[in-house]
Amino acid sequence: MKTKQTLLITVFLLLSYFGNTQTTINNESLLKSELDTISAQKLPITSVALNQNGNWIIFYGDIGFSFVTIPAKLSAKLDTLNKKQVSLKDIDFAGNSGWVLLAEDNAFYSDSLPAKILSDLKKINQQGKIIKCISIYNDKSVILYTPKTHYQYNISSLLKKKLSDLKYRNQRVKNIALTKNDGWIVLYAKKGFSYYNIPLSMSIKIKELVQNGSTLNNVFFLGEKWIVIYDKYKYISNL
Repeated sequence: MKTKQTLLITVFLLLSYFGNTQTTINNESLLKSELDTISAQKLPITSVALNQNGNWIIFYGDIGFSFVTIPAKLSAKLDTLNKKQVSLKDIDFAGNSGWVLLAEDNAFYSDSLPAKILSDLKKINQQGKIIKCISIYNDKSVILYTPKTHYQYNISSLLKKKLSDLKYRNQRVKNIALTKNDGWIVLYAKKGFSYYNIPLSMSIKIKELVQNGSTLNNVFFLGEKWIVIYDKYKYISNL
């Protein structure tokens, strides 16, 4: 049975404009404090995202969320889903004003998404596929649905090849994250990972975690910052 979780932090609900080029995180110390609190409670950290104005949001546990400064429409949708105890899975922002929220098995809610992404999300939804995660960076996007299938738009040829190879090898993909300069990381199987053009400090930490027996769960890029979730509720970052 799900336990209702409410906001740990709520700071001024204002309309914001979104993108993925922001490099400065507003209230960065507060973000780290929130992550520390969630981790200390051993609640899985399922998604962390940053908007163009530098404001952040976290999903944790089954239905928990915490944020600073998000649009009223998104806040209202989260409140509604929370009251209904609907599981929250992932969130990302697109362009100057778009956002997409994944919930339950294949449900999604969005506002001002690019037409191509919205159209393909609807197709995946109508097919009843389980949508696992979504990553959008500027005009690039990738959506993981079912453990071994993905939708891609304008991603690098190197990432296309990696995803194709993993599918051919029948590997279960857990998480995909995009970053600037065609950088990316893919987490697969129990401890598998592959990446290109990510920060050196991040790649060193990831290798150390796997060598020490930890399981990688999610990776999130927030401008110049990064967060790696491992063993479900633990994290490392350069915050």
